[in-house]
Amino acid sequence: PGLGGLQSYAYGQHEGKWLIVGGRLDGLHRRQPFASFDPAGNNNQLIVVDPLAQKIWKSTLTSLSVDIQEHLSSTNMEFHQEGAYLYVLGGYGYRSATNSKITFDKLTAIHIPSVIDAVMKGGSLTPHFRQLSDSQFAVTGGHLKKIRDTYYLLGGNKFDGNYNPKGHGTFTQVYTDAIRKFRLTDDGNAISVTHLPGHNDSNNLHRRDYN
Repeated sequence: PGLGGLQSYAYGQHEGKWLIVGGRLDGLHRRQPFASFDPAGNNNQLIVVDPLAQKIWKSTLTSLSVDIQEHLSSTNMEFHQEGAYLYVLGGYGYRSATNSKITFDKLTAIHIPSVIDAVMKGGSLTPHFRQLSDSQFAVTGGHLKKIRDTYYLLGGNKFDGNYNPKGHGTFTQVYTDAIRKFRLTDDGNAISVTHLPGHNDSNNLHRRDYN
């Protein structure tokens, strides 16, 4: 009760509770360029759910930096939980500095247990988020998985501008046509990324929204 609807979000789990990040509150995007992916429909809050107790806690993102706020309000991000951390990258959303809609080139690391605790108790969120920029992470609608020590970013595209089913030059779109591979090192303070040779296949990997 009271959970509401959400689409194309990222999530992590800790001790039976869910942390839900990003996505949209207004369902399938509208088809008119001026109305599609309206920032008013962004999920600009963190949601914690206890599915057994049927309880929900929410916190706005406003205490975080603008870069983190905007990234975590985007849709169709790629994400993976590794231990206590949720790694969220890419995603399509609104950037206030340019008054435009873009695919974010960000990776944000979220310490799930600390954020869940902060949302539930009203504590500070700021210490529990870190972010870096990398052009290889400007992907939306792909999928992120990890095998042993290597991350695999599968498919997706870089979509900038206003969605328009008719085209008409309101956006640019470049598919990755690839599986991008990288290793990520995180000591809890600094994050470093090492990119590895990927795999390109335009016939089989020209895909978005994980279809």
